[in-house]
Amino acid sequence: MITFVRRVRMRNGYFVEAMDLLKARVEYIEATHGIKIELHGRFGGPVGEVAMVSRHEDATNLELFRKKISADVASSALLKKLSDFTISGETYDEIWMSQ
Repeated sequence: MITFVRRVRMRNGYFVEAMDLLKARVEYIEATHGIKIELHGRFGGPVGEVAMVSRHEDATNLELFRKKISADVASSALLKKLSDFTISGETYDEIWMSQ
């Protein structure tokens, strides 16, 4: 099992707008691609940081999902809108493998 975590930070004063767009994108991805993504808010640490977590059978499935999502025009449009409310350079990806 592979767990993919993407962490983003919101610009000060735009948390609500960013969360609305993140929720819309997560719902779209699940409805379109069948991948459930959990949203987690940071408890302590950098203010306005959110983690999106998805789980995949293996690294191949994760990579296939990433290729599909990168070619998805509607998902990219939501991502572009989101960029107005997030801090550039403050997005981090983590890939974890279950033992």
